Amino acid sequence: MSLLYATSVHTGAGDSDKATTILLGQAMSEGHFLLHGWILPPGNYWTTDAAFYALAVRLDGLRPTLLYAEPAVVAAVTISVGVLIAFEGRHHSAGFAGAVAVIALLALATPAMDFWFVGKGFHVATVLYALVALGALRRGRFGWGWALAVALLSFGMLGDLMIVAYGAVPLFVAGLVTMLRERRWHSGIAQVTAAVASIGIGSLVLWLTEVFGRFKPGAPLPLAGLSQMLANLGHLFIYGADLVGLTNGHLATGGVPLALLGAHAVGALCMAACLLGALALLVAGVIRRRSRSQVPAGGQELWRLDDMLLIATFGSAATFVILAGPNGLGTHFLISPVVFASVLTGRMVARMWLKVPAGWAVRALAIAGIAVSLSFGAGLGYALSRPEPAQPASALATWLEAHNLRNGIGGYWASAITTVESSGAVTVRPVSVGTNGVWRMMSQSPASWYARQRFQFFVCYSSKSCKSAITFVTGTWGTPTHLYEVGQYRVMVWGHPLRVGSPA
Repeated sequence: MSLLYATSVHTGAGDSDKATTILLGQAMSEGHFLLHGWILPPGNYWTTDAAFYALAVRLDGLRPTLLYAEPAVVAAVTISVGVLIAFEGRHHSAGFAGAVAVIALLALATPAMDFWFVGKGFHVATVLYALVALGALRRGRFGWGWALAVALLSFGMLGDLMIVAYGAVPLFVAGLVTMLRERRWHSGIAQVTAAVASIGIGSLVLWLTEVFGRFKPGAPLPLAGLSQMLANLGHLFIYGADLVGLTNGHLATGGVPLALLGAHAVGALCMAACLLGALALLVAGVIRRRSRSQVPAGGQELWRLDDMLLIATFGSAATFVILAGPNGLGTHFLISPVVFASVLTGRMVARMWLKVPAGWAVRALAIAGIAVSLSFGAGLGYALSRPEPAQPASALATWLEAHNLRNGIGGYWASAITTVESSGAVTVRPVSVGTNGVWRMMSQSPASWYARQRFQFFVCYSSKSCKSAITFVTGTWGTPTHLYEVGQYRVMVWGHPLRVGSPA
């Protein structure tokens, strides 16, 4: 977790996206569990990241370190669960080899992968819920595992509908595949019913919370057009190859020399081979009805979880095809398939390790694996040796507090991050600025932030966006008494308080 925290800090300064989720957690820690009055997008992280932030704020208060600590904790737990899944049914050196593969691919990942996995952390908690749910149903039986899977998927669905593609759909499809493998309809019924029950219960609870006054949902994510989806199919391999290190050029390299980044191509090729191998085993199992021959001496049907992870990889990749936009917009949707594929790779490595002849072959393969893993670690070490990215909002928060400007409004990218960086000593609420004036931002905010408030200042980020904003706010409140330049920010103060309403 310490390594991942350092990685998170070095991938980039926190922004208002993560800070807004922290403020959601703060509201929940104060007892506003339904977030009444808030307007939130479909991917609101209510029961995933925001729930973790609520616990952290309750225990230690609102602190800027949460921007990096929570993604690191979630990533660490996700990797740990992945290691346990890779260990399933394996002992001694085989299980160790599978565990090392998971750790090398996720904890010592490429800078591009780190940027989204522990930097932004989008949907990673959702992947964690799905992994635990899939693992709980690895035996395909009713019982506590079935109940845990349904509970996790239903709970996760309240905050992130992506869990349908990450967990519910893979369970349903894997259940059908199990029926085909064994030619018995009841062999996959536990998986199928878990998927259906989780979606049904999640939908029911969403409706009930709406009745009891939960937050209002914002506009749904727009689907990509047909031409964009076709383009996304190509981008799936282009950006995916960069994330796993097969290529380096379309996404961030973190300043790591290409010689070190090149070592990740070995891991990428291993991952691709394992995915193809798992797919071949699935197809062969369906055609030949040989599922029972895949049961090891211990009696565990390891292919069940292999199938679920493989289908989860494809299902989560489909979200990128359906939702991503042009110019790399939506690359974060590819993090989830990489995580599922990495865990599946660990399982396949453990399986193949047992088939390597004892003696020099095992030793040579172990040395090669250690060398590649150390190369991954060297690249990460190089990235961590570079200076931490500056956080401009920290200096702004200090300046505002020093000038007794504690309650203001601003553009989205200057608002929540400043509030969190000041540990709540300064609050900046997001507003929309346009030809019709200045209004409450009708997303990522509650009505209570604006009702009966008398704001002291307006702040915007970067000279480009500030140019038009200054024109509009001047037209609304007149020429400001003072205009300050604080780093990349512009702070405007009037001789009278500012009020913000909702759009008509």
